[in-house]
Amino acid sequence: MKIFFRSIPRTAILALLAGALLGGCGTGTTSYYSGMKRTVVDAKNDLMGSRPTTAEFFHDDTTPLIDINYDAADTLMGLFSPALNKNSPIYVQNFTNRVDMNDASPFGPLVADQVASRLALRNFKVTEGIPKKPEPKAEPVSEPFLPPEGLALSGEEAKAADRRTWAAQNAPRPCLLTGTYLIADKVVYISARLTALDDGQVMAAHNWTVPVNRNTRALLPQLRRRDGMTPNVRTSLSGNPHVIARPYGQPDVYTGRDLVK
Repeated sequence: MKIFFRSIPRTAILALLAGALLGGCGTGTTSYYSGMKRTVVDAKNDLMGSRPTTAEFFHDDTTPLIDINYDAADTLMGLFSPALNKNSPIYVQNFTNRVDMNDASPFGPLVADQVASRLALRNFKVTEGIPKKPEPKAEPVSEPFLPPEGLALSGEEAKAADRRTWAAQNAPRPCLLTGTYLIADKVVYISARLTALDDGQVMAAHNWTVPVNRNTRALLPQLRRRDGMTPNVRTSLSGNPHVIARPYGQPDVYTGRDLVK
C-alpha cells in the first residue's frame, strides 16, 4: 500500500483532496476534511507533514482599542441621552490611573479622546477647555390658573404650557466626562461617568475592560516587562572572539592549510 501511494504524484493527491473538499461542501458527506471545512492548504500540510510546529507562547486578544471604546461610548449614550439633550456642553477630562494619579502614560488620554470622539460623531456638544460654571437656574414662574381636571386649556394657555415644556427639555445642562483605569494581569478595567455640573448628579456611568496585548503594552509602560521569557543562552557575541574560542587560553596552532593564501 505504501508503494502504491509513493507511485502517485503529489499533485494528483492534492487534486483529489481539492475535489473531495469541493464535493463535500455541497453534499451531506461526513468525511474528515469536509466535516471540518478544511482548506486545501491545511489538507496539504497534514498530508506532507509541513504544518508549522511553533505557535504563539502568549495568545493576545487583538481587538482594536478604538472598537472597544466606541462600543463603550455607545452604551454610555444610551444611558444619558433620554435625560440630556444635545444642546448641553460636555467637557472631557483625561482618564487617570486609579492607583497612581501621577501616571503619565498615553493610555488614559487616548481612551478619553476616543470616547469623546464617538460622542461628537453622534452630534453631542463635546466642548474643549475648562468647564464653565453653570448659570443659576431661573426662579420658577408661577403657574397661571389651571382649569379643573378634565377640562382643556385655552389656546393661549396651551401654547404657553408648550413653550415652558420645550424650554425645560432643551435647556443646556453642562456636564463633565471623567474616568479611571485599573491595570490588572490580563485586562485593564475602565470606569467612566458623566456628571452634571449644576447639581453633581451622575447622569450615566459605565464600566468595561480592555485586553492586555501588544498595543496596550505599548501605551502602558508598566506592562512592557511583565510577559516574556529570559533566554538562557547567549544571543549576541561580545568580547574578543579568540577568547570565546579559547576560554582556557589554549595556544593557537595553525597549519599552512588553515591560512588564506
